[in-house]
Amino acid sequence: MAAFSLLAPAASAQGFGGTATDMLVRGDSLLGQGRPNEAIVQFQEARTLCPTPGESVHSLQGEAQARLALSELLPAAGLFEEAATDYPDDPRVPDLLYAAANVRYKAGETDKAIELWRRALLKSPTPDLVAAIKTRLAQALRFKGQQGQEEAVATLKDFDTVYPGSPLAPNALYTLAIVYHDLGRPKESETIYRALIKKYPGKAAAVEAVFELAQVVVELGRKADGAQLYRQYVTLNPASPEAAAALERAGDLLLFRAPKESAQLYAIAAVKAKTNPKPPIPTLGLSRWLPVKRLMAQALSRIWVLVLLGVAALGTAAFLGLWIVRRLRPGPQPAAA
Repeated sequence: MAAFSLLAPAASAQGFGGTATDMLVRGDSLLGQGRPNEAIVQFQEARTLCPTPGESVHSLQGEAQARLALSELLPAAGLFEEAATDYPDDPRVPDLLYAAANVRYKAGETDKAIELWRRALLKSPTPDLVAAIKTRLAQALRFKGQQGQEEAVATLKDFDTVYPGSPLAPNALYTLAIVYHDLGRPKESETIYRALIKKYPGKAAAVEAVFELAQVVVELGRKADGAQLYRQYVTLNPASPEAAAALERAGDLLLFRAPKESAQLYAIAAVKAKTNPKPPIPTLGLSRWLPVKRLMAQALSRIWVLVLLGVAALGTAAFLGLWIVRRLRPGPQPAAA
């Protein structure tokens, strides 16, 4: 009997499918093969075999990933959180909290996600994970009113210096510039956008920054610069869903200054709207007034031509008048002898 009791713990750590480690390996393999339902069974079975703390975390994390593959967002987030809470000394805790926060945010639970990202920052994550957490946290805080926006600025203002070379730096700078704009600080926003465009040319965030910068400089009263930036954005990203809107906005800014060019921009905008993908935000599509504005631009263009011809005619007439006056006007009389 004593011998049996000594063997009992070892026997309980192994099921019909093998040890907990065997089942974890099998679960990972099934997950990699795109068979999440079968993987879940293996991960759950592993937790019934008295696994070590590390194996328990592996099991919960693996099942959470399988749940994500099945689009079961909240159950997946719960499993990530369970692993982080039940095993606080595991080195994977920052990653588990970060994963849980991302899933909560995707599920629309922004406040819970923000809480989890903050918890993750307190768990001594690696520098690359800190950069990722701060970027996601700031993006979420942007929509939490002025207090959240101020926290977002504090989270990202030194990002490019503290994390040089981070692949997330362009997105972090883009978010920081947007938050400055949201806070009504367009000059700081312009500074960040220009730094982003200069330092990371060709990056998606830098290209999108050109579009946003155009709006900022227009608000600062520089309409000609805004029109140029909108056209530059279309040159950099001609297939963008927002290309048509950028051309229309450029046309609006030039309507009374260069109506002929404005009419051309409206025409190209109409073509882009038909060939490019639809923008995800309806307000970034063409306005219903585009045909009217195009006609107005064409009319103004003709008027400007007539005005210029009139000015040229008046100038010619004035020149001829002066020439005639000079020819007919008698010269000064010679002084009396």
